Amino acid sequence: RTVILDLESGERVGQLEQFDVTKDGQPFDAVDFNFWGVTFVPGDSNRYYATLGTGSSHYLVEGDVAARSMRVLRDGVECPSLSPDGKQIVYKSRVGDNEHWRLRVLEVDTLADHAVAENRSIDDQVEWLDAENLAYSYGNNLYTVPADGSGEPQLLVRNASSPVRLATGS
Repeated sequence: RTVILDLESGERVGQLEQFDVTKDGQPFDAVDFNFWGVTFVPGDSNRYYATLGTGSSHYLVEGDVAARSMRVLRDGVECPSLSPDGKQIVYKSRVGDNEHWRLRVLEVDTLADHAVAENRSIDDQVEWLDAENLAYSYGNNLYTVPADGSGEPQLLVRNASSPVRLATGS
């Protein structure tokens, strides 16, 4: 189960497995639906993106909490994470049929994407370090790499895992 909670009230808002899903404008449903990697649009607690796994497909879905609905945008996207401005999504993309992934960045408006300059298989929920750089774990360390595909991976923190960007109060 993937449940959305209201963090202020603690109330359960909904369970993604009970939301309506459309693909190519048609209702889409299967008994093996599995959701993960939920990432909310900055400043909008109603809109989100997530991975929908079913069969051998891993779809990027865009969701609307109030409408209790989602629509499939494209296949091949796992563990999406929205940029701070909500215009890009970093995700992991399977290479072949095995458990090997490549990090990619997708433009939300066009769904065009590109690889980042990390050639190792990264099986992590990548985080945006800031508007231009990504953070992720590999082995026992955290690394950073530019989101635009340039540069090369740099060690960020030794003996750490699963980065989380914390919001700062104003």
